[in-house]
Amino acid sequence: MKVFKFGGASVKDAESVQNVKNIIKEFSDQKQLVVVVSAMGKTTNLIENIVVKFIKGDDYQQELDKLKSFHLDIAHELFKNQEASIFIQIEKIIYDLEVHLKLRYFSNDELYDQVVCYGELLSTHIISAYLNQEEVETKFLDARIYIQTDEYWREASVDWNWTTKMIKADLPDYLQNGIVVTQGFIGGTVNNKTTTLGREGSDYTAAIFAYCLDAETVCVWKDVPGIMSSDPRRIKEVEKFDELPYKYAAELTYFGASVIHPKTIRPLALKNIPLFVNSFVDPAAKGTAIGNFTDFPSTASVIFKGKQSLIRFEEKDYLNVSKGDLGVIFTECARLNLKVNMIKNSALSLSICVNHRQDKIDKLMNLFEDRFKIEMIKDLELVTIKNYKEDTINQLDLSLNDVYMRQYSKDTLQIVVNEGSL
Repeated sequence: MKVFKFGGASVKDAESVQNVKNIIKEFSDQKQLVVVVSAMGKTTNLIENIVVKFIKGDDYQQELDKLKSFHLDIAHELFKNQEASIFIQIEKIIYDLEVHLKLRYFSNDELYDQVVCYGELLSTHIISAYLNQEEVETKFLDARIYIQTDEYWREASVDWNWTTKMIKADLPDYLQNGIVVTQGFIGGTVNNKTTTLGREGSDYTAAIFAYCLDAETVCVWKDVPGIMSSDPRRIKEVEKFDELPYKYAAELTYFGASVIHPKTIRPLALKNIPLFVNSFVDPAAKGTAIGNFTDFPSTASVIFKGKQSLIRFEEKDYLNVSKGDLGVIFTECARLNLKVNMIKNSALSLSICVNHRQDKIDKLMNLFEDRFKIEMIKDLELVTIKNYKEDTINQLDLSLNDVYMRQYSKDTLQIVVNEGSL
């Protein structure tokens, strides 16, 4: 039994969807296969814009019309029968999206999860119907029923015991007869509310299904030839990794490597399930295998993590920052789900580099404005150099005098700089 995952770039238009069909036909036996699919192209960004406009009270009809026409146009290219039921299904999903916008929610994050999921629902309905038309027998599966989570909106935690029971109860029988097509990125609660697993979380979904079904392999189909040592658009000399140990791959994703979602590796490593990163542009080419390998790469890897902010807390009365003070700041960061990526402290101050979420940063700063002088700098980038060598920094054409924060460990250098300065 295998799991394939196709991201937004791999299903961005009708031609891409046809390529997905060809990959499924050529690289699987069309049984015992779970296909996890993301929203098409930049659909998630478009729905996020709709949510933002709705919250502000702005008119979002233009974006809603664009969403509908985008998916209808793809469907018209794919389906021979222009009166197929998929066209009614697309209209219904768009209508349901608009209805869910106007329901009552306790927070904007809850609203986000209930609405943004419609991108994945649109893509999987279209792809499942298209595969059936092309005589690739599939069953559409609503991931929200099977991946059970808590109600931590926008980055829910999986209830592994209940999720495993749900998946094992139905999917083995479904997979005997054909392919299961389901959504990445989304889950559900016992109260039938939709949750999301974190931005770009479809890789994680593939790992969840693989873990619960004891899959043979997982293959993530990307628009890159595999996992590279650095972003080739920003670093001249890069190397494709043919093999990576689970631990090394997990470190790369933690530091911000965007090819694989950070939560993907752990469930696969627990059951020793290999993960392959292959190119949907050149499916026959050898990609990158992640597994229980023993050799760690010595090549320098440069990882860029954008959309960062630096927050500096300084004692107003110049007393030392006590352990209690430090602890309460980190406790509130965790409560707000504000990820801290780098820390620097002195006798009088604490600086943290975090993923930029203005609403959460505002809440954090308001909590501590009476106790500390607080400064915030945004539009920053965290650059991590693993297997750091002196000549690596020269490739970046960067003066360390332009760095806001830096941190060295045995083989890793991390620096915080202005976004776009490298």
